[in-house]
Amino acid sequence: MFNSFSRIVGEQPQAIRARICDWLATDPAIMDDLSASTVVLVESGRPLDAYVQQMRSVNTWGGAIEIRAFIQLWKRPVKVWAIRQRRWIEFTCAEPNQGPECKLSWTGGHYEAML
Repeated sequence: MFNSFSRIVGEQPQAIRARICDWLATDPAIMDDLSASTVVLVESGRPLDAYVQQMRSVNTWGGAIEIRAFIQLWKRPVKVWAIRQRRWIEFTCAEPNQGPECKLSWTGGHYEAML
């Protein structure tokens, strides 16, 4: 996913990953006023600090939590084409968007930029 976002926004994948991880580590509200620590605990069963530490590794794939962080940080909506389900999943930002929407395809395990 970070490589896909890199192709879309023109920043290095590791810089995108670091910015997202740094932001998540602050335990912000990321979904329906739920804190990152709450969402991470429900989704992964792990405490936020352990989750963020693992996410900093280039061998760890991002998912919906990182997409939510991306839209908050870059102020750009993200649409994901879920190939297996044949439907769009839309992630929007409560604040005004500052750029065009980003489109990704998702195989169920891998994200690819749709340019």
